[in-house]
Amino acid sequence: MDFKLRINKLGLQPGAKIETRILKDSNFREMGLVERLLKRMPKGHSVFVADNCTIDCFRDQLNLYPCTHGYLHKDRQWQTRATVHLIDGQIQKVNFQVLEGVYAAPNFTNTFKDICSENFGHPETTTTNQYLWKNDRYSFSSLLKADNINAEFSIEVLE
Repeated sequence: MDFKLRINKLGLQPGAKIETRILKDSNFREMGLVERLLKRMPKGHSVFVADNCTIDCFRDQLNLYPCTHGYLHKDRQWQTRATVHLIDGQIQKVNFQVLEGVYAAPNFTNTFKDICSENFGHPETTTTNQYLWKNDRYSFSSLLKADNINAEFSIEVLE
């Protein structure tokens, strides 16, 4: 399946090489030194983060976007974040999140779950609000956090 992942209109293919300049040109920032030291990242690993970004994947069946309009009630607003993990310039993993979304986090989680179930079958492992699918090259996961207002999604290259 071609999941056609785009963040801030930049096409990303886990497993492929990418120049860090291209990420920076698409509003990603490299994780700071203190954050990298706290995570104890091995040599060759780097992480880039984009806040309040747009994320499109699964041939535009899933469209995540921030909604921060001040005129909306707080429960109608949410933010997004994407994180790209590189090993020696190669995309290893992409995480994207819905943050503080009272309605958005559960809705986007259900959409992600439906799309993955349709394309990959029943999840391999499930716990309350956590799902995992694998194909021959990638793993796809979703997690609706216990607070029900934060959700995390991941696409990772399998070794």
